[in-house]
Amino acid sequence: MNKTADHLKLEAFILLLALLLANLRALIFIFLFPDTSVLLGPAWIEIALWFLVALAMVYQLRRGNQTAHYLSMWLRNWPLIAFILFAFASVFWSLGFVVTLFRALELLLATLIASYIGIYYRPPQIMEFLFWFGAILLILTAATVFAAPKTGTMYWAPFYGAWRGIYWHRNHLASITVLLNMVFLCRALIAFENRNARGFLDGIFYVFSLIVLFFAKSATGYILFIVLNFFVFCCWLWLRFADRLQKRHYYIILGFFIAAAILILSNLDIVFGLFNRTSTLTGRVGLWDYLLKSRVSQHPWWGHGFGAVWTFDAFREDVRQHIGWPSQPLIGDNGFLDILLHLGGVGLLIFLAILVMALVRSFQYAISQKTLASFFPLMVIVYAFFANISFSLFAETEVFIWFLIVAVLFTTTRLPVNTTSH
Repeated sequence: MNKTADHLKLEAFILLLALLLANLRALIFIFLFPDTSVLLGPAWIEIALWFLVALAMVYQLRRGNQTAHYLSMWLRNWPLIAFILFAFASVFWSLGFVVTLFRALELLLATLIASYIGIYYRPPQIMEFLFWFGAILLILTAATVFAAPKTGTMYWAPFYGAWRGIYWHRNHLASITVLLNMVFLCRALIAFENRNARGFLDGIFYVFSLIVLFFAKSATGYILFIVLNFFVFCCWLWLRFADRLQKRHYYIILGFFIAAAILILSNLDIVFGLFNRTSTLTGRVGLWDYLLKSRVSQHPWWGHGFGAVWTFDAFREDVRQHIGWPSQPLIGDNGFLDILLHLGGVGLLIFLAILVMALVRSFQYAISQKTLASFFPLMVIVYAFFANISFSLFAETEVFIWFLIVAVLFTTTRLPVNTTSH
């Protein structure tokens, strides 16, 4: 009994510290680009904490005689190994050797722990973890805004007063809030189907997340919210009516989506105008054009080194001057473009292979299980794709979204026979 209690305590330690570390550099209390030249500075303390969590994970694996199974699951996801090795290899041509080493170590350790969670926990359990993580995050966000408004809100034009909570930017808060909103909605719908009163709490936090999202004043978040909520309800309706649908119905639905996509893409100015934005995406298009033509083109195949370029003030200032922004851009505002900037075409292709593999497996898993919880891994991949179109959430200022991608990739990987989960 004591052993079981100790086991659960260590699992809680792994989960809590991993989620904190995965978000750490995106929080307002931590440097976005910690100084990697200081041996006992925040950057290497962060790596030491990641190592501590990894050691706890190894201990759990050895105690449960699961090491061989864990390694075999990694072999089933070998593109991850290729991506991490390529990130480490980029230290040799990186603009900042030590910076890339720090980022590559962070990537490796986060991936090892995320895979552990994905292997031994199922989607309902992962959603449970995210529920409590989200509840705490939203409460802390509201508390920060009201207790220290100069800290919890944006203090520079044109975003003055927009909520950013405990994150460094309103768009980051909005993007994470939409993810949590999706978790609350799924759990509320599942509870509703099962006549479970616990869904009432999920409903409360769903409304709470809407309030936070509204005050973040982020068009990125608003659009992402519409896309994700629409997708969740589509999945829920499909589960309820799938048995009645015939092939011709799918053709009609597909035709409707294609027509809607064409209509939206041909009227982007009108669509963005609804959110008081233009089709330049608040200057992002100019930023992307400059990065592609003047920066990516310098090292199109191998990139500038994983996670390095944005850490240099000279690089950010040079970009600012060329695109005419009043302040320095701190990220490329597109996750795919930042991977291309860091690791070139080779790195981006490996990354896309991982994303496609996760998408295919998540889809197969959802169709085979036919529950709303089983659709959650697919929802995470859809979220990751759309969230990174106008913001960078692929191991740029944090590794949280990468962490979730890896977790759902492993949780949807077919398990060997005679394997048990926690």
